[in-house]
Amino acid sequence: MTTPAPAQLPGEPFSEALSEAAQAAGMSVRLILTIADAVRRASQKHHHGEEQYLPEDLGQVAESWWSADELGKHLPASLLDHLTAGEDWPVMARQLMSLSRAGVDLATFLPNLGTMASGVEHAVAKNIARIQAEGTDRWAGHLRTAIPEGLVRDAILASPAWPDIAAHMGRLHDQGVDVARILNHAHAAGLGVDQAIAAAVAPASAAPAPDPAAAAPPAPPAPAAPAAPTPGTAPTPAAPAPAPAPATAPTPPVRTPAPAPAVAPPAPGTAQKLDPWATP
Repeated sequence: MTTPAPAQLPGEPFSEALSEAAQAAGMSVRLILTIADAVRRASQKHHHGEEQYLPEDLGQVAESWWSADELGKHLPASLLDHLTAGEDWPVMARQLMSLSRAGVDLATFLPNLGTMASGVEHAVAKNIARIQAEGTDRWAGHLRTAIPEGLVRDAILASPAWPDIAAHMGRLHDQGVDVARILNHAHAAGLGVDQAIAAAVAPASAAPAPDPAAAAPPAPPAPAAPAAPTPGTAPTPAAPAPAPAPATAPTPPVRTPAPAPAVAPPAPGTAQKLDPWATP
């Protein structure tokens, strides 16, 4: 069993060239096998009167491992993976098995096939790389003309994605797009990004720090020193401090007598008794 071809990595400058080169080499192998199989069919009809078909069990063996092993002896691994991953691999595998059963010497046929396929792959990859390099240099000149010198232009030209950027610019130009106008917008956008990043990373210490002397409360004034006596004169004695006032005893609170309770009037209908000891 063979492993499928690895996925193409995005962002690599020559990954597209390598992919197209493998496709071209695979097309050349398919072409040779198809032509050889057509000659086999015609030769069998001419010499035997009818075409000889491959039995189904041998066809399954060819698809599963036999043809891949035979081709793998003479083809690069990347090209073999590309062929076995294609939808037409069962047809190619059966064609190779049919050629072998028809008497074709694979020890001679397959080395020539491998040499041809490798030559096609290298030639296509080299040609695509040359075209990409020429296009990159061309669009680098356009970039220097459309964008003024500075951080934005230098960042674009120094980016690992610059070959891909140049390829996109070329495709847009071929479609009739004004690439110079797009570059002007890209320059303005790049300046905005640079300014935003510069503002975000500005040090917080750029603001003036408060003055510690201004923030501290004012110190209390120092006591005035006594004036020095004039020479030749006796010092004036200081006035005696006033004596403290004598302490007075606290005045006791005046107690007010409680009012006498009011006498309730006699109930109506009752006579008031005379006091026999009262003075007449």
